[in-house]
Amino acid sequence: MIDDELAARVLQLYQVENLSIRQIADYCGMCRKTVSRLIRTDGKLPPRSPAETLVSPYRRLVESWYAEHPKLKASQVHARLRELGFSGSRATVERATKKLRTKKPVMFHERVLLPAEEAQVDWMVLCLPWGTVYGFVYILAWSRYLVVRFYLRMTFEFFLDGHLEAFRECVGVAHAHRYDNLKSVVISRKPVLRLNAQFLDFSRHYGFAIHPCTPYRPNEKGLVERVIRDIRSFLYTQNPKDLSDLNRLVKHWCGVRNNTPHSITGRSPGDATFDEPLKKLPAISYPARRSDVAKVSKTGFVEVDGNRYSVPSRYSGKSVTVMLYPEKIEVIVNSHPVASHRRSFARKQTIEHPTHRTDLLEITPAYKEKRIYQLMTGMDADITRFIHGAERDGHDPVKVAYVLFRLLLQFKKPCLLSAIREALTQKTTRPEVVAAILAKEKRGTLPGKNEGHSPVFSTDELKIAQPLKI
Repeated sequence: MIDDELAARVLQLYQVENLSIRQIADYCGMCRKTVSRLIRTDGKLPPRSPAETLVSPYRRLVESWYAEHPKLKASQVHARLRELGFSGSRATVERATKKLRTKKPVMFHERVLLPAEEAQVDWMVLCLPWGTVYGFVYILAWSRYLVVRFYLRMTFEFFLDGHLEAFRECVGVAHAHRYDNLKSVVISRKPVLRLNAQFLDFSRHYGFAIHPCTPYRPNEKGLVERVIRDIRSFLYTQNPKDLSDLNRLVKHWCGVRNNTPHSITGRSPGDATFDEPLKKLPAISYPARRSDVAKVSKTGFVEVDGNRYSVPSRYSGKSVTVMLYPEKIEVIVNSHPVASHRRSFARKQTIEHPTHRTDLLEITPAYKEKRIYQLMTGMDADITRFIHGAERDGHDPVKVAYVLFRLLLQFKKPCLLSAIREALTQKTTRPEVVAAILAKEKRGTLPGKNEGHSPVFSTDELKIAQPLKI
C-alpha cells in the first residue's frame, strides 16, 4: 500500500534531486509504472474500482444480510449463496465479506455500584493433564472480595454448592447477583425470559435478585471476566496434582488477593467487606442438589452420569427419584430414601452395596456364599485387604466374607469399615475381633485404644459373630 510518506518521498526524489523514474523505482523498491502514476497525479493515486468476483452479482443481497445480522459468519453466507446457485469457494466469500465482518469499536457506560448491591458469578473451564475441571467464581462487585472453588462437574448441584460456599465465606448475601445466560439460571430468552424454577426458589430462600446479562454485553459483568483471566495467569505456572491440591492453591491465592489493597478502591477486599451491608444468611441452609427420574434395571441398578449404583432388589423395574448431591446420590421411593452411595466421577463404574442383594440371595441359596464374597470384596479396598489377609492366615475367605456380611446387616457401612481398619491396625484378620470392636463401639468404647497389649474378648462380645438368619 502506498502511504502519504512514500508518495512524498517519490516526489522529492523526482522534483528536487532530479532522479529518473527507473532510479526512483530501484531506490524505493517500487514498480516503475506506480512511480510514474505518482508523479503524474502529484502523489495521489486514484482509488481502485472493486474487482469483479463471483460474489459481485450477490453484493447487494449480502449487504442486506449483514444489515439484518451483523455477526454473520462467512461460512453461513457461503451456505446461503450456495442455495442460490453460487459456485465459488468459501475463501472467495471470506475475501469479499472481510470489510462487512470487521468489528466495530464498542463503547460502554461505566457502571457505578453501591456497597452490597451486586455480586457477579460465572464458570471457568480449566483443562489439566489429569482431567478437565470447572471453577465457580464469585466476586462482590463493590469490595472485590473473591471466592473461587473448582469442581469435577458444572451441573446444577455444583452451581448451588458454589453459592453456598461463597455465602458462608462472605458471611452474607449481596442484594442482587449478575449472571450470563447459562442454563442453570436462564432457560430461554425468546419469546419471553424464562428462569430456572429451582434456582428461583434458591434465590427466594436467600433473598437476592437475579440479573441476567444482556447478550453480547460482557461489560455488565466485567469484574468476574477480568478475575478469571487473572486466575488463568496464576495457574499457568502451577502444577496441581489433583482437585484438592488445585483448590488449596487457589484458596491461598484468593487469600493473598483479598488482603492486598485494590488499585481502584485503595482498600483490601477483606477490609472493605466489613462496610458492605450484606443480607444475613437464613437459619436453615438450602440443599445443594438436583433431582432426576430413573428406572431401576432388572438387576437392581440405576444409571447416573454413566455409572451404575445398586438399589435393593425388591425395587427392580420401578421408577425412582434420584437426588444428586456434590458428594453423594440418594435413591428415593415414595418419599423414603432406599439407597445412598458416595458419588463417583469416573465413567462406567459399578457401585454396589452388599445388603441390597438380601432379597435376591434368599431365592438363590446355592449361589449365596460365593455371591456374598464377590459383593464384599468389591465393596471397599480395606475389606478386600482384610479378607485376603484372613486367607493368608489360613481362614476360609468365603466364610470370612459371610461373617462380615452378617455384621453389615446389623451395623452401617461406616461402622463396619471403622472396625475393620481398627482390626488391621492391630494386625489381626479374625472376624471375631471385628465383631468385638463393633460391640465395644456400640457401648461407646474401643478395645486396645489405650492398652499396651491385645484385648481379651468375652463370650458375650463374641455372640454377635454367631450365624444369622438371612
